[in-house]
Amino acid sequence: MKKANLPNLIGFAASIFLLMLSVQWFVPIQLDLIEAIAAIASAWSVWLLAKNNPLGWWIGLIGVIAYAAVFYQVKLYGEVAIQFFYLITSLRAIYIWLRGGENSTEKLVSRMDQRWLILTAVLVTVGVFGLRTVLVSLGGALPFWDALTTVLSAIAQLYLMGRYLESWYLWIVADTIYVPLYASRGLYLTSILYAIFWLMAIYGLQNFQRIYSEQKLKQQQSL
Repeated sequence: MKKANLPNLIGFAASIFLLMLSVQWFVPIQLDLIEAIAAIASAWSVWLLAKNNPLGWWIGLIGVIAYAAVFYQVKLYGEVAIQFFYLITSLRAIYIWLRGGENSTEKLVSRMDQRWLILTAVLVTVGVFGLRTVLVSLGGALPFWDALTTVLSAIAQLYLMGRYLESWYLWIVADTIYVPLYASRGLYLTSILYAIFWLMAIYGLQNFQRIYSEQKLKQQQSL
């Protein structure tokens, strides 16, 4: 067995196990089927994107739709809204990754300049307090943390859509907050999933750094 195939085999086994738990065929564990489907699809999506594989965007569409239903049930309205944002940006990202480069070729991994990083900090600050006000008026649960994770995830999604390395830094911060946030709402499977996402985000950051360095080396050699 190739070492590279081991994570995929573990992922397939875990996916089947979660589906079996959700229909409660053999153990008395309460697990929602929609949440199980959302978790499985999202996990595969993040794993493939961390590996720089565009297929992750397609699989992620399943998780986006399922999670919109899950979050609506527990009144995390900011998370519901961002699922529709994910839906639109994921469709756009498929085109950008495959045709967004020079002469409609595959877009390469890029880095943000300092100006955009400063703008990101401003957008996060303004966005969080603005969204928090809206969520409070809607009676949402944990409005500040819901707003913070929503804004961070939205910007991270936009950066990942453009195949920017810095997107993984934002995902790492967001996932760190998501773990206790979801656990506090009783979404224990999703909380565990986001702990796994945190590890995947670290892998994605390291992988994008490696790919970016290889691209720069090729460009220098071609001069």
